[in-house]
Amino acid sequence: MAKWAIVSKLSGALSDICDEADKFEIYEGADAELKWCEVPDDTTYEHAMINGVVVHRSENEDLREDAVVERILGYGDQGEQMDMLYRDIAAGKDLGAADAEWFNHVKNVKDTVTKPSTIPAFVQDEKKVQLEGRDAWDPWVDNWSP
Repeated sequence: MAKWAIVSKLSGALSDICDEADKFEIYEGADAELKWCEVPDDTTYEHAMINGVVVHRSENEDLREDAVVERILGYGDQGEQMDMLYRDIAAGKDLGAADAEWFNHVKNVKDTVTKPSTIPAFVQDEKKVQLEGRDAWDPWVDNWSP
């Protein structure tokens, strides 16, 4: 049985994924910002419609950017790192020693979070970028110019 979703004209965001029997009336005039569209049965809210095709968000993500953010969050606030260093120095610890708080904190991040430079470069599929000036539910068109 086919699924249906309300699709945002500009962003392609999906909402109200349901069976055909559960659809409800929405405004679908020529200037409508939303439209009911048929979607694959396995569609979730992690998907969006781009150029008339339902695409999972992970297909348009740069995993290197995710790794950079994960590392930044892992290292934490610079002030807290400075405080760790201060406590280690005040306690007379060798900053490279196994019992140094700051060293262990940084080592843990380096050991558990993927280094961004080890992740292959992201190559964007041009058909998974919404064509400017077209609605999300409109299919891909070669040589489109707005």
